[in-house]
Amino acid sequence: MSSIISSSHRLLNLLTIRPFAFSAMIFSIVLIISALFISHEFERIRENIKHQAFVNLLTLGARLEGEINAHLVVLRGLKAEVAINSDITQAEFARLVDEYLQTQLSIKHIALAPDLIITNLHPSKGNEKALGLNYRKIPAQLSAIMEAVELDEVILSGPVDLVQGGSALIARVPVFIGTDRKMLWGIVSAVIDDKDLLQRAGIDTSLWGVDIAIRGKDAKGAEGEVFYGDPAVFSPGSVSVDVILPYGRWQLAANASQGWQVSTKEVIYYWLVAFLVSLATGMAAYLIATNYREKLQAIETATYRANYDVLTGLSNRYHFSQQLQSLIYEHQRHGHMFALFFIDLDYFKEVNDNWGHPAGDELLRLFAHRMVSIVRSDDLIARLAGDEFVIVLKDLESATQAELLAEKLQLELGEPYLINGQYLSVTHSLGIAMYPADGGSMELLLQNADRAMYEAKRAGKNRIFFFNDHLSQEVKRHVQVHNEILDGLRKGQFELYLQPIMALSSGRVSKCEALVRWVHPERGLISPVEFIPVAEQTGAIKPLGEWILDEACHLSNQLRESGHSIQVSINRSVAEFYPKDADQRWLQIIDSHNVPHDMIVFEITESLLMDGGDSQLDKINMLRGKGIAFSIDDFGTGYSAINYLRHYPVDYLKIDRSFITDLLEDEQDRTLVEVIIKMGQTLGIRVVAEGVEDQAQMDMLKEFGCDYIQGFYLGKPLPYDEFIAFLSGDS
Repeated sequence: MSSIISSSHRLLNLLTIRPFAFSAMIFSIVLIISALFISHEFERIRENIKHQAFVNLLTLGARLEGEINAHLVVLRGLKAEVAINSDITQAEFARLVDEYLQTQLSIKHIALAPDLIITNLHPSKGNEKALGLNYRKIPAQLSAIMEAVELDEVILSGPVDLVQGGSALIARVPVFIGTDRKMLWGIVSAVIDDKDLLQRAGIDTSLWGVDIAIRGKDAKGAEGEVFYGDPAVFSPGSVSVDVILPYGRWQLAANASQGWQVSTKEVIYYWLVAFLVSLATGMAAYLIATNYREKLQAIETATYRANYDVLTGLSNRYHFSQQLQSLIYEHQRHGHMFALFFIDLDYFKEVNDNWGHPAGDELLRLFAHRMVSIVRSDDLIARLAGDEFVIVLKDLESATQAELLAEKLQLELGEPYLINGQYLSVTHSLGIAMYPADGGSMELLLQNADRAMYEAKRAGKNRIFFFNDHLSQEVKRHVQVHNEILDGLRKGQFELYLQPIMALSSGRVSKCEALVRWVHPERGLISPVEFIPVAEQTGAIKPLGEWILDEACHLSNQLRESGHSIQVSINRSVAEFYPKDADQRWLQIIDSHNVPHDMIVFEITESLLMDGGDSQLDKINMLRGKGIAFSIDDFGTGYSAINYLRHYPVDYLKIDRSFITDLLEDEQDRTLVEVIIKMGQTLGIRVVAEGVEDQAQMDMLKEFGCDYIQGFYLGKPLPYDEFIAFLSGDS
């Protein structure tokens, strides 16, 4: 903070001592930036001019193509007439030509050349020299004629020099006769005034302030000669379009003789604006010194945001940590007592989901404001994160004072809140840690208050819990179990047992569930019920879960190698889904063993689907997309809402054993099990019944249409070797 203030003072000195130099510097910088912008803008304008020329050229090219096609229609029509009447007389030919040329076209004359010798020509006046012309004796034209014959298509040549003088475009089309139209009769040709044709298309050597040229003599496109305009038009920087001919093409181009330039008017305008902007910026820089107060305010705002929660105005975690640490130092000197309250709203996620995040934010603001109005002005209040708050009550004589205020908070904070015209009630769970009895450090106090709050939630929410010896011992036990789990993983103390799952339709074991067992060197076999919940709370579930998955994949390969293609189900807890890359890490483990994805089933609880965020669902959908199946474990003990089940991304339901135990005696359980099975069938979700203990239960489940059973009647969890023996019928 001091460095920021020092920098502000140095800047103020620069502005006040040499304001003109500062403003000149700003003026120069802005002018340079403006020059760069103008350069870029001029380039854009030039490209726009060039683009507009290209658009105009496209229109011009289309008009030229239209004119050419209009002339060639005449030639194709005469071809059809001659093919029908190959003995056409001069009079008939003249009449046909006159009919076709009633429209204003650029055709000078049309000739018939049976056997490639011109015999008929109309109009003949002025073209008499062409009569009797034998194309076979004119190699320059014969090649184009033979090309037309070979392609049986109109060929447009030229411009060429005419026998009768001048130049023109010549269009030729072969005529075939006979029943199969394969006998060459000759050709029909038209001499087209090239200059008149281009004029009709609206082409001039100079249009829209640019130069126009055409190349592609004899329809050779870019490789042909320039026959209209200045060849320099085709120099770099030109724009061009192709004019498509019946066979071949011309290239129509446009170029600016002086290059694509920005107008003088625009140049003046842009530089004037740049100068004025630079001048105004320089003047503004000159006045910056007068805004020093605003800069100080900005620093104060930044300081506030660094120490306070913007939403509620309370201290944030960083500022509270500093305050609490200072308070501990102070109370260590004077021996005073204080209480730390850890408060967490109950069901706040549901408020956001049902009322929307703006309503949730408003609730947090009102909740914080009400807390401030209840506690003393010198007590500490902070928002740690989300819906978590802390309060420190200073200088207490006994824990009773803390309890009385906690009860007052619970009563008054539980009153309804008016949000968007509606009243919303919300409860909270509150954990209390006393200093110095429950911890002499900031970290330990927060941890113990958080632990007490967690116990309040676990007891049913809307409760007040003090941290006590029992919780302290439990914390110590959890730490010990956590460390022993990690040590046990290093020393290979964990094993996987496999419990068979049978398909009722075939009577064969098609699946199994991998269940972890801890063989402790001192305490023997430890039940998963004792260490899995601890692992989930302490974070040891991540390495333990990865070991379980790795070992399950290893056993899956061994099963397939022994001839048993069996799906392996693996339990995944909610806590295992929290790491951002959990799904990717699991895929890496599976793929490292080359286990087919469809041989793995992940068993999850309904709480993951109901309470988990989008990231958890995204992980599930990604893994399912890779072929891994998902099963809801202990179905019936959680939410079990049909409306939600329709949208669950799962493949299996496992009915909890508590419903199977009294299946034969309890009509309510029996009805519920049957409904779950039918519901699964309707939704296309296969159903597994857990805890099957006898033949009668299995028969009833089979009658209901259950897909699979699992339980001691079929087989208990077994080590791998015993499981293989079970599958082989040896035991």
